[in-house]
Amino acid sequence: MSLQPLRISPGRKLAAGLAGIFTMSVTLTAGCLITGLTFVPGGPGEPQSQKLFFIALAVLLAIASVTVCHLLMRAALGRHRTGGSLTRFFRYQLAALGVGGGLGLGFVPAMTEAAPVWWVISIAVGVGLIAVSLLAFRKARYPILDRPPYPSRGLAEGRVVDYWSGSQARAPSLVVVHFINAQGRDRWVRHLVQQSPSMQGTVGQVVYDRSRPERVRRFAVTHQLFDLRPLREIRENPTSRSPQVIPMPPDRHPPWRP
Repeated sequence: MSLQPLRISPGRKLAAGLAGIFTMSVTLTAGCLITGLTFVPGGPGEPQSQKLFFIALAVLLAIASVTVCHLLMRAALGRHRTGGSLTRFFRYQLAALGVGGGLGLGFVPAMTEAAPVWWVISIAVGVGLIAVSLLAFRKARYPILDRPPYPSRGLAEGRVVDYWSGSQARAPSLVVVHFINAQGRDRWVRHLVQQSPSMQGTVGQVVYDRSRPERVRRFAVTHQLFDLRPLREIRENPTSRSPQVIPMPPDRHPPWRP
């Protein structure tokens, strides 16, 4: 968590955009190449070592793409980020590899001139692999807690104060969440959007570590709203809150003290 207001600068937008573009192009292509080279038999005069060499090159391309995109996303999120953002993006990368592998399986019968039954089997397996991989892009649904799950955790109401989204098919969406911790201090953290749609003014629940306040575990969207007033104004004048706003469920137990 940052003690100073954060924003999504043009450099961070560029890093997130490049990470999304490379993931959906290079990483996906690498998955397709790995599958195709693995299942397509070599020519009668080609040594087996040559096929293994090209498979190794495709694997190295996938590793390099995943690593570079992961570093780009680290640069986009910065040091003050939620704990699950990088994990979520890694799932996107694995999903891109899976989609590429499924597409490669669909083209294998055409490259091998296989019998019709193998066309059906290969396409069915490829479609199944793509369907399983696309599950990583579904909305993340976290339960809204009415009390901290552990004594070392803290709950707070957070609000999206900055939002950026690139192309829906390529770049991930980033937000800056503002909240106030148990000590009454303003905090800011960047978050990779896992629940859409999200926009400036969205309210959610922040789960953070009491012993290490710089660690925010997650941000779960509770609802969408159009009340864009600052949090200080809402705390000072809660009666004028818009009827569309539903506050986070209060903590029924007093804050845990070590």
